[in-house]
Amino acid sequence: MAQYTPHQPLSTPTAQEFGFPHTPYGIQEQLMQELFEVLEKGQVGIFESPTGTGKSLTLTCGSLTWLARHEELVRAEMLARIGGAKLELAELEKQSEQAQDWLESQAKSRTQREELQKLQHMQQLLDKQEQQLESNSDTDSEHETADEPEETSEDHYRPVQIFFCSRTHSQLTQIISELRKTPYGQSVRCISLGSRQQLCVNSQVRSLKQVALMNERCLDMASKSKSQPNPSKKSRLATGASSRCPFKAASLVDSLRDLALSEPLDIEELASQGAACGGCSYYASRSALEQAQLILLPYQLLLQKSARQQLGIKLKGSIVIVDEAHNLLDTLAQLHGVEINRQRLERARVEISGYKEHFQKRFSTKNLLKINQLIYIVRRLLKALDPGDNTQPNCSRMLRTYELTAEGDFFNIDLCELLDFCARTRFARKVQGHAAKMQREPQPSENRPPTLSSARSLILQRLASEQTEKEKTKKQGKRKLEEMADSVEERQEKEEPHLELPPSPIRPLLAFLETLTSNAEDGRILLDPQQGTFKYLLLDPAEQFADILDEARAVVVAGGTMQPTQELKEQLFTSCKDRLVERFYSHVVPEDAVLPFVVSNGPNRALLRFNFAQRASPEMLQELSMILQNLCQVVPGGVVCFLPSYEYLDKVYNYLEQSGTLERISRRKTLFREVSGSAEQLLVKYALAIKAAGSGGALLLSVVGGKLSEGLNFADDLGRAVLVVGLPYPNRQAPELQQRMRHLDEKLGPGSGNEFFENLCMKAVNQCIGRAVRHIKDYACVYLLDERYANAGIRRKLPEWISRHIVEASAGKGGFGAVQAQTAKFFKSR
Repeated sequence: MAQYTPHQPLSTPTAQEFGFPHTPYGIQEQLMQELFEVLEKGQVGIFESPTGTGKSLTLTCGSLTWLARHEELVRAEMLARIGGAKLELAELEKQSEQAQDWLESQAKSRTQREELQKLQHMQQLLDKQEQQLESNSDTDSEHETADEPEETSEDHYRPVQIFFCSRTHSQLTQIISELRKTPYGQSVRCISLGSRQQLCVNSQVRSLKQVALMNERCLDMASKSKSQPNPSKKSRLATGASSRCPFKAASLVDSLRDLALSEPLDIEELASQGAACGGCSYYASRSALEQAQLILLPYQLLLQKSARQQLGIKLKGSIVIVDEAHNLLDTLAQLHGVEINRQRLERARVEISGYKEHFQKRFSTKNLLKINQLIYIVRRLLKALDPGDNTQPNCSRMLRTYELTAEGDFFNIDLCELLDFCARTRFARKVQGHAAKMQREPQPSENRPPTLSSARSLILQRLASEQTEKEKTKKQGKRKLEEMADSVEERQEKEEPHLELPPSPIRPLLAFLETLTSNAEDGRILLDPQQGTFKYLLLDPAEQFADILDEARAVVVAGGTMQPTQELKEQLFTSCKDRLVERFYSHVVPEDAVLPFVVSNGPNRALLRFNFAQRASPEMLQELSMILQNLCQVVPGGVVCFLPSYEYLDKVYNYLEQSGTLERISRRKTLFREVSGSAEQLLVKYALAIKAAGSGGALLLSVVGGKLSEGLNFADDLGRAVLVVGLPYPNRQAPELQQRMRHLDEKLGPGSGNEFFENLCMKAVNQCIGRAVRHIKDYACVYLLDERYANAGIRRKLPEWISRHIVEASAGKGGFGAVQAQTAKFFKSR
């Protein structure tokens, strides 16, 4: 692929030249201009713009303005250089006729001619690309159906693309909404990428529910020939699963692709358009990928190399923008972490063994060896989890990848070669298909001993039942355990042969084995015999992000609460320190729109310290209940109180109820509390209670790190006050956290692990704080309830627009009485 890099730099536009839909605030002007410079210079930028400052719109306008100007410069400079090269070549040829050193003169002419030919070839490719964009494709071309698109040998021009990723599709939908307000909404070629789960419109595929099965069925249907002349009776009676997908017709896919490129569509709109026109939205988005200028996609499709390869995403020379990047390190660790349990290993052993025995005579010696190796590895992994094995300790342990392969005695098996065999033969799909077939076999008669295959079928059904029951128990909770057990037992008695298999155990197994091929220093294996699990923990995410840094022209990570950024720089960007740029911006609200307090003492003057050991004490519960009661008297609208955990929330609620505080608060405000799970209905009820005529507002008890602490808006009356109770440190005794801290100490020096531990806490606090002030006319109070917030080291990690206005309310500075008085004054002045 050819790509032209201009020699002439672009000058930074004025604020009015960015196509912003309204007059930008000062920090928005600054962000767009500094973003433009980062993209032009090919740098790596860390941008922090407080939540509610229009960050996503500002990033979009800034990056699209740079792209438009870059493309204009490419065309202009290329034409100018071609013209100049022609003139210079003509002059050299003229001089060579009179030159005494003919050889030297010819060498100069040849060099200039080659340069001209390269530029002309580049110009031809660019012209060809623009012609393709101008004409709507109506050919009956096939679209790739393999997970990894085939490389084309034809040379073509590759323009710069912008890959804009965020955490969820709903956040990307907001980008589309903002884009439509700008001049670029009418001209930019934009496409939203998603998985088959979001975009498939074929009912046969969607009914499968499991993403892996949807992928397999889609590939099968997409690769079927268009027609089967003289089909046999057997094929005519076959289910529709083996027929060609009607939504995959090339003309329909092309039409949908052209529509998607002509106007920005979010993921739901793209799927709806596919259903309406009968074209495949998934393949239309893939087909549009190469021609798109702006590509919107969720984290997992950008940050996982395998996902990029499957979709055909090429980052060479492109712009990568990661929005909502405050949790980028955690996201990388989660995306590349793999867990597999004893039940799945047992099912994998049974399914692979059954597949091997059924088709053994058909396998080549080489393939049979690979299958035997896989069975052997599974057996060794199960042995490592056996709590009855006296040679191994029965407590959880951290192992390096090579330590596990050595203990399991499969260190001499080439795992890369084995995984390649499984991928090449689509082994997981074949094994699961055979297991499903075995499950559908009729039960043996009571008077006859079961055959080998039927016995294995019974084992599969039992293991499937155990796995299904275990997964449902996690979701539904202990209260439904008895009811669920009864239903499982009843279903086994009536329809045991038709029991639906849970997700295939083969894919998690192969994913886990793939982690064993990674750099031994990048991660660890947590072996937990009591829980019956292996869990791979990614400790060093740098390697997983390295391809993006190496291939992209410029990378921007942005968020509302990026500070503290030290660990991000040390863990991801050490290889590009010379390219790194950091930019932090103030809030757009006036200086007096936010009144933050550090509350060190409660109404009874007790020192507030809501650590794990003290927070449930009667003294701390009493102080907290009085704080809530007193603030509800003077704060209008909504009050959101963030607590460290769901368990502590329940304790606080029970204390409020038993002490009579709940009744007193209810005279002024309606009280709501967050529960684990969906928060939509809760938010609707909370908003209605605040907006009700004559209402004094509402109090919402929530949890740090819960659904209400990230990504949700408590604008205006929904959040006139935000309280954060204590410092929500994670469990320091968790084996995963301990290993991560130890790794950081070893890699970055003593104290790095503790810094990471503290930063986890403060990032969660900053996310809670950012829920309240959402636009320039908004205002709110923030209360940090714990004397530890007065510590200078903690204060430095708060957002700058909060820390510079902090009011310390210790016993020596007026105590809680001063807090209540200043709060009342603050809201009366509004």
